Amino acid sequence: MQARVCRLLIGLGLATSLLLTGCSFDPLSILNPDFLTTILSSTTGGSSGLPGDAPGVVISVENLTARWARVVVSYRDADENARSFTATVGPGDKTAQMIVCPVREVTLGSVADLESPGAVVFLADSISADTDLDTLPFIEVDPFGVLLREGINYSCGDGLAFDIRETPGQTSSGYRTRVTVSQAG
Repeated sequence: MQARVCRLLIGLGLATSLLLTGCSFDPLSILNPDFLTTILSSTTGGSSGLPGDAPGVVISVENLTARWARVVVSYRDADENARSFTATVGPGDKTAQMIVCPVREVTLGSVADLESPGAVVFLADSISADTDLDTLPFIEVDPFGVLLREGINYSCGDGLAFDIRETPGQTSSGYRTRVTVSQAG
């Protein structure tokens, strides 16, 4: 347990140091999402939340399908600017990013258009690092369609864990997304 806490403190200490030095870029962008997922899983027993009053919101996406997927997570920052990140997630894999608070709103898709799909599932049997994903056939997952708001749906330090799952016959695309909020603590 002590080693897990030390790893988390080192990662958060680096990010905090960069913030305090006035870096003009997002210092958390240097953290590999897989590293962040590993750190959080080892310190929180697999939940997506951060311990205590951490200065960020962890947003993860788990692909519970048998196919590769691309996801777009968008959020509004402290200045009400719409920001987003895109990730490609293998079957059964998970990706995560920590966004520095305040994070005003979050959704899978677009904060400006809740009807936009936040995920696509590729119809290729295999994908490699050389694959041009823009040329592959895909299915748009039904839109998540919900705008999660700070102070209503989550707080700074919480984790938002989205997942993509198959829903044959239940949705028009055959896939759906959902979210689980893990409260800090």
